[in-house]
Amino acid sequence: MSLQKRRRLATVALAAAIALAGGFLLYRFAFRQQVVTQTARHYFGQVKLNLLILGYQSDEETTDTVILAHLDVVRRTATLVSIPRDTWVPIPNQGSMKINSAYAFGGAHSTARAASKLLGGVPIDAIVALQPEGAAKIVDAMGGLDVNVDENMDYDDNSGELHIHLRKGEQHLTGEQVAEYLRFRHDAASDFGRVKRQQQVLKLMIAQLSEPQNWAKLPNILQLARKQINTTLTNAQLASLLTIYRNVPDDNVRSFTLPSKAAWVGDASVVFADPRWAKLIGTLLFGRNDPPQDAVLVANATGNAAFDRTIVGALRGAGWNVPTFVDERIKRRSIVTGGSPAALVLAKTFATSLRPGTMTALIIGADLAPDMDS
Repeated sequence: MSLQKRRRLATVALAAAIALAGGFLLYRFAFRQQVVTQTARHYFGQVKLNLLILGYQSDEETTDTVILAHLDVVRRTATLVSIPRDTWVPIPNQGSMKINSAYAFGGAHSTARAASKLLGGVPIDAIVALQPEGAAKIVDAMGGLDVNVDENMDYDDNSGELHIHLRKGEQHLTGEQVAEYLRFRHDAASDFGRVKRQQQVLKLMIAQLSEPQNWAKLPNILQLARKQINTTLTNAQLASLLTIYRNVPDDNVRSFTLPSKAAWVGDASVVFADPRWAKLIGTLLFGRNDPPQDAVLVANATGNAAFDRTIVGALRGAGWNVPTFVDERIKRRSIVTGGSPAALVLAKTFATSLRPGTMTALIIGADLAPDMDS
């Protein structure tokens, strides 16, 4: 057999091997999606879940952490939306107050009602609430956590028996140290800084639990979690979520803070959520149905680059097909272009004009700029 013929045969064999491997991967992906979908429908009756995560102090009847998570179990994505604890909200029969105080008037379910109303009445399917001590024990069961501490932290509260002394930089923290890191708020960033640290730690915990070398710890962690958290989820539902999100890619977990701005009510330092964007995020992210899958170019023309994370998180977390995202110079008016089903839905959702075009694009201008701290 000639050398040229052997090379052709080798090329054909290589192409066949690549095609076979590609076909196997596609089959495995489709099969996994089918299993995940069936698992979610069996345990939850649906494939999109809204989960409220609370960190609370039972002795004070307040919540330090309020995160509303949207789980798209088919895509295996999780989008974490933090609501600052000082957010000013109405509490039924109590008037308006900080959302962290809602817990004192009906526990976790009262906080859930306040969070749901803030985002336009979104459904909340389940609640997970735990105290700092419980979080510390779960982190210890994981073997601790590698955290990049964002600043030097020194704080002592003798009456509250809280002592925080951490140095800036990457380090391995125990459960108790992680709880201290989460509770620290005595810096210029205050509540917003603590929110970012909460998002950071939750994403790190998900990432660490997803690593194959930690899968053997999951049964023990699940058993411990049942003792340390108050939740409306059953054991089987908790176990199914751990299984579904095992080995999930880092990019599948997104987080952002509800667009908000620090303010004052009398002598009280509070946070006002942008009401328009709170409801838009509720509509975009926390719905039940899949959006149209036409590719959408999204442009931030508000002049606030810090808003990028919010827009991308809300759209991609909801399942929108957003392969391209850009920042543009400020435009006065928001517009949607294109004639696709996605363009029609976006124009209706954002209440913008719809212009013809070959590409579906959402340009968010200054008229939709959020009222938020950078």
